[in-house]
Amino acid sequence: MKLRSINKKADPSDIILLAIMVFFLAISLVVALYANSKIKEVIDTTALNESAAYPSITSSFNTINTLTVQRGFVLFFGLLIITILVSSFMIKVHPIFIFIYIITLAIAIFVSVYLANVYETVVANTQLASIAANYVMMTWIMQNVVKILLGTGALSMIIIFSKIAGGGGSESPF
Repeated sequence: MKLRSINKKADPSDIILLAIMVFFLAISLVVALYANSKIKEVIDTTALNESAAYPSITSSFNTINTLTVQRGFVLFFGLLIITILVSSFMIKVHPIFIFIYIITLAIAIFVSVYLANVYETVVANTQLASIAANYVMMTWIMQNVVKILLGTGALSMIIIFSKIAGGGGSESPF
């Protein structure tokens, strides 16, 4: 029995997927943090605040709400960008396909403008605005996602299309 090998190569749609994944992660985290703050309010107003475990519970909520979520979002975002750039090193593409990459990058930027506007609309909600104000890095990334995607896409295209083809290889990119 022969196992099929997965031969996944980077493609232009990775930039669009980056924009969509970051948008959904940011919205999900804002909503989860809102729910987390409501749960903490319930714990603060019940008999649990008189128990011996209350300082530990409060400390855990504060750590998650202030540090863990924001650092996790930035780490995930950075890893997605690094993955795109590393996969750009690993593929061979004929330079004729640069137009497809440019068109796909333009679509990704167009989509990211709308996603950033939707994020701004969601966090402008009175209940979510205080949560979004506490997460400066997440909000900054979503406000500048167009510039970041343009830079990442341009760097990816430079890496893909500027590699010097080495001779002697037995594999053909076509």
